[in-house]
Amino acid sequence: GGAIEVVARNVPAGIGAPIYAKLDTDLAAAMMSINAVKGVEIGEGMAAARLSGTDNADEIFMGPNGPEYSSNHAGGILGGISTGQDVVVRFAVKPTSSILTPRASIRLDGSATEVVTKGRHDPCVGIRAVPVGEAMMACVILDHILLHRGQVGGAVGETRGKIG
Repeated sequence: GGAIEVVARNVPAGIGAPIYAKLDTDLAAAMMSINAVKGVEIGEGMAAARLSGTDNADEIFMGPNGPEYSSNHAGGILGGISTGQDVVVRFAVKPTSSILTPRASIRLDGSATEVVTKGRHDPCVGIRAVPVGEAMMACVILDHILLHRGQVGGAVGETRGKIG
């Protein structure tokens, strides 16, 4: 198995929605749709459950060039809407089950059998999942930029960003 982190930089603040078209909801769904993915985290993810509210809060203050945050525990998304910070998503892929070691299984009639996989198989799908996760994040963010443009008009952000 493996864990992959994908980061999108220069995501414009304000894309997403507080209820139905939440940016984090769509990112999680996109990552979960990748084969072998069994878990998704945004920002601190599951580790946030071990933090207090004061430790997890991404405080905002006015900096010399506009709003700034003291941290990015939320992974660049608060209340379903992008903050302008890096959007950080991690996902876990399960280990490859088609291994050379014989594994127990059953036949259609319920009787026991053994499955023996032959041939060459990837020892870890996590390596191949990296560009797929990057592409999924890019698609979701671009969808949300276009949705935002369609709802409020005008252009928000650039459509030439770097995800990696």
